[in-house]
Amino acid sequence: MKWWIKLGCFLTGWNSKILSCCSEASYKHLKKYTSALLILIILWAFTGFCFADRYIKLPWWGCIITALIFILIVIQIERQIILTVGRNWFSVIFRVSIAFIMAVLGSSIIDQIIFGDDIDKKMIEITDRQVEELLPRRLTVIDAKLFSLQHEIDSLDKVNIALKEEIAKKPTITTVSSSTTYIRELQPDSTYKSIPQRTVSTSPIANPRIRQVETNEKNLEWLRGQQEDFTLKKMDAEKDLRVELSAKNGFLEELDAMIEILKESRTASIFYGFVFAFLMSLELFVVTSKFGDKKCDYDLVIEYQLNVKGAALEELVKKLKVES
Repeated sequence: MKWWIKLGCFLTGWNSKILSCCSEASYKHLKKYTSALLILIILWAFTGFCFADRYIKLPWWGCIITALIFILIVIQIERQIILTVGRNWFSVIFRVSIAFIMAVLGSSIIDQIIFGDDIDKKMIEITDRQVEELLPRRLTVIDAKLFSLQHEIDSLDKVNIALKEEIAKKPTITTVSSSTTYIRELQPDSTYKSIPQRTVSTSPIANPRIRQVETNEKNLEWLRGQQEDFTLKKMDAEKDLRVELSAKNGFLEELDAMIEILKESRTASIFYGFVFAFLMSLELFVVTSKFGDKKCDYDLVIEYQLNVKGAALEELVKKLKVES
């Protein structure tokens, strides 16, 4: 058996032993299923790789793993149709619904990749609108902080001016200290008596307000530094805000930009419609191959085995009922 046939059996879930006993028609059906699956595998591997690279920011090996996961999901979904025995219209309706969802997701991701440059331009426009909306709020916060700092600086300046005037008038202050000593004094009756003697001394010292002024000057220096920082923030507010908004563009943000492009450009809408229709058609390849063509002998063999097994089980149930 050729490797192509083995690959087809692996992808579709067909039994190679049963297939070897079938006609060329079954081989052609298998090749059709395999071709449809390979198209979907290539498409969704590319979609998964690009999605992981552009939006999840995974390394190359992470993108490959994501692509393999997408491939596995696609194969398992298609097997639900390929391995259906007989005609199950509920499965068909369900598969068409999934095809619609997958076509929407696929076309959205692929179009965002194709329209990457247009989306980048639209994101700049969206960023400009966001800056116009958010910048006044940020400036209001900065202005409030600057006003508060200026108020503190003015208050502390007034206090320092008053303290300096006081220091200029009285640079030093006089401190008074006293001490008591006892002197033995001879009394007329030839006895000694301790007489207290108090000594008062004065000494000038620097006005303690000077230290308070130095502390206030340090606080003023810190406050003016804060004021300068917030002034610089105010000057760079627009640039910083634009950098923050442009730093990371997520999938949903680019999807919003894509929707705006589709609303504004008829050409983009028509192209998106073509991509969606193309993906929808690819998603329905297997469904049309399964239920649109005449049954091959492989399907007939599977149905025959099912019917034979069902009849045998019915006979067994009847015998068991008779014996009981």
